[in-house]
Amino acid sequence: MMRSLLIAPRLRLPLAAAASTLLVLSGCASGQQAETSQSYNPGDGRNINIPADAAFDDDYIAVRNALVVSDGGPASITVTMVNNTPEAEVLSEARIGDQTAVFVGGPVELGPGQSVRIGGGSERIALVQAGGVEPGNWTELTLTFSRAGSVTIDVMVVASDDEYAYGGESA
Repeated sequence: MMRSLLIAPRLRLPLAAAASTLLVLSGCASGQQAETSQSYNPGDGRNINIPADAAFDDDYIAVRNALVVSDGGPASITVTMVNNTPEAEVLSEARIGDQTAVFVGGPVELGPGQSVRIGGGSERIALVQAGGVEPGNWTELTLTFSRAGSVTIDVMVVASDDEYAYGGESA
């Protein structure tokens, strides 16, 4: 009776090998490339740095939560920008596809270390009268800065309802 509770000697080696394999393989999803250590943006907008390869302690412009709000007609840009450089920066132009946005209040100035939000209920607005973009699609957003140059990113187009009800105003 006692013998049936013990593992048969011929099964000890395969069971030990299987247990060791499980321990080794369980470490495959860890380390620097594990999914849980990768960046993830849970919002609708896109995030980029200019230049794209800037490290945390480098000088760069941070573009956060960039998206376009439209119901198929007029379109507005929603974006937050942070100037992580010692020099003043100016967002002189923004384009949705091939259409240039109109800045209400003129070009957007970013002082060193300053954060500026466009759209999203802020006083700064960038509009395109006939955006020609539909909600649920992606479009190109080009931002042109005085010092950092131009960058084009693919952004989501969201409908102007619920949390984006402020978007799509007429220019």
